[in-house]
Amino acid sequence: MKNINEITKEEVSKIKYVLTDIDGTLTNGWPLLPETYAALWRLKEAGFKVIPVTGRTAGWAAVNITDWPVEAIIAESGSVVYYLENGSRKAFVHPSVPKDKETAHKKILDAVRAKYPNVKVSMDQFSRFNDFAFNYAEEKEDALSFETAKDILATAESVGAHGNVSSIHVNTWFGDYDKLPMTLLYFKEKLGIDDPASCAIYFGDAANDEHMFEHFPMSCGVANIVKYARYMEHLPKYVTSGEGGKGFAEAADILIELKK
Repeated sequence: MKNINEITKEEVSKIKYVLTDIDGTLTNGWPLLPETYAALWRLKEAGFKVIPVTGRTAGWAAVNITDWPVEAIIAESGSVVYYLENGSRKAFVHPSVPKDKETAHKKILDAVRAKYPNVKVSMDQFSRFNDFAFNYAEEKEDALSFETAKDILATAESVGAHGNVSSIHVNTWFGDYDKLPMTLLYFKEKLGIDDPASCAIYFGDAANDEHMFEHFPMSCGVANIVKYARYMEHLPKYVTSGEGGKGFAEAADILIELKK
């Protein structure tokens, strides 16, 4: 991985969209740092269109699409996208999302709890549209190892679910989507762009960003990506010096300067 300050003016000239994970990428714990939120505004004012691509909940995204200076929010690892159209809030749902999420969630929970009876469901599960998430790193008192998180995912997959492990949650679901498939579908169906890799850069911090790093030639990890690098085959092209939102703000300044 090269340092983000090695990105060229020619590369930046092609970038119109800034896609970014949230937890661990825009955050350094909570709340969001002032310099990170300011970086989102500076990117918007410089002409970039920012789209968070996150495992965070549909409920969170439905609120923040009106509060953050972003084009859209791809939430719950790709089950739904919230965006604004003519001043109105719209939702774009992946066509493979099952109608009976309660049955799907029970199937996942029963399988995982049979092996890990004390594992905690994420605190924000109540506002999830389709995803079923387990905490392994967000609430410190419930912390589990990354290896345990991977095994929880494998347990969910053994009953037919899909999923990934972020920097804080084990996200599981039924449906043929993930961050990358929904990003590509949203760009094609709603933005009329068949090849977003030609006009976007992706920022991430963890193993669940690997498919995005692989697909987007212009990709950047914040410094804390090194924690997960040994679990990944595909790493981002660039990396920041700072961790989390500080690294994102660092990269934003570089993009804005080279865009001039």
